[in-house]
Amino acid sequence: MATKHLPLALVFEPMRSRDLPQVLAIENACFENPWSKAGFALHLKKPKSYEHFYVARHKDTVVGYIVFNVLCEEGHILNIAVQPGYQRQGIGKYLLASALEIVREHEGQVVFLEVAISNLPAQYLYRQFGFRICGIRKHYYGHRKDAYLFRKGDTDAI
Repeated sequence: MATKHLPLALVFEPMRSRDLPQVLAIENACFENPWSKAGFALHLKKPKSYEHFYVARHKDTVVGYIVFNVLCEEGHILNIAVQPGYQRQGIGKYLLASALEIVREHEGQVVFLEVAISNLPAQYLYRQFGFRICGIRKHYYGHRKDAYLFRKGDTDAI
């Protein structure tokens, strides 16, 4: 993915175990109910062919990451976050565009993701990429925290 429109020179590459401290710092800063270190570590130690864990790196610093699956022509964005000091610089777009390219390379025809109903900036980002609401997941983020289910694909290009 080209970085010509970004203020930073970024590298999009697979997440490694040594990235975990920086990834967990971002995870804990961005989410009320963060993924655990064990959850990330397990997937990095025993990756499945359909699991994709990537980071956006600026020099030696992980500034964001994305986790997604591609299985049976279906992609699912599971987690995406950008370090708070680097937000609103196009890094989220860069991560999402890079992940969608990998979904296309794996012949994905449709992509799903969940986003909190209250997370308007994320919803705006996903809509820019052609994602549309196709349902609601009740209590997805805990008691009284519903999520929209977004979908992209089939009739529109991924």
